[in-house]
Amino acid sequence: MEQASGRPVASIAVRGRNGSVWLEGRAVRLSQDGLQRRIPLTAVEEVRLGAEGSVEVVLTASPGVSPTVYRLDGGARRAADQFARTVNEALPRRVPGTPVRDGEQLVEVLGTASPSARLPAPAGRWRSRLVITVSALLYLAGLAVFVAAGDTGRAMLWGIGVLPLGSGGFLLFLGMTWWYDRIVLNRRGVSVMATHARGFESRSHFAYVDLQGVKREIFPSLPSRHYGGDYTRLAIVFDPLRPTRAAPVAPGRHFAAQISGPLAIGLPLLALGLFMVPYQMVDFLYQGIHDAR
Repeated sequence: MEQASGRPVASIAVRGRNGSVWLEGRAVRLSQDGLQRRIPLTAVEEVRLGAEGSVEVVLTASPGVSPTVYRLDGGARRAADQFARTVNEALPRRVPGTPVRDGEQLVEVLGTASPSARLPAPAGRWRSRLVITVSALLYLAGLAVFVAAGDTGRAMLWGIGVLPLGSGGFLLFLGMTWWYDRIVLNRRGVSVMATHARGFESRSHFAYVDLQGVKREIFPSLPSRHYGGDYTRLAIVFDPLRPTRAAPVAPGRHFAAQISGPLAIGLPLLALGLFMVPYQMVDFLYQGIHDAR
């Protein structure tokens, strides 16, 4: 007899050279050698680490019989360690004296694996409102200064310059946020396999379970096939210290293409906005001081 906990467990995933393995509910899913296998946790004796990030899923076996071992090579050491620890903690507790079944008999072969199968902050809301209010007051005050001084040219630049300034600042902020998240996720991120929750194609949402057993959702910016996934599942990585910070697993060239747009467009817009808004006020005040002398 075996006892299992009903608490959700994180769908930790490891991507190797010849496939991938992940925890899905109360089973380990293995995509390897062109096949997909579902291994119930009741059929798993332990998950152990090998050399260079390899993972070995050891199945149960009768006394005196060599157990079946599924081995995945080439995974990331950190992901492999997290996967082994999570699966071993989720294994059902066996009552002493209970006969042990051959785990290989419980393994389900689900079919051929396709290439894609391998794989709001209320506390800060008042700060945002304060920044917006102060910025709007400064903008109106500057516009009033230019109008009162009869400087129509500067008033026009100041009036429309907020558009490239705001757009460029937003795009740069977006690109730098993606960059920062990438650095954090590469340093301490945990790989999991998210499953389709709702939506279709580019509007699909995927659900995953963090290390505390909390179910969360991620909305990729592109359809899952662009990240090497399919419509049913998607490999992602999340920050264990801030589980809402998550992103699909993607190669470096994909990330470079993602941030190149905001940076390439945002920098010129921001430079133009800085010339049209703050520079005009600095130049106006400098000329005023110079004329007063």
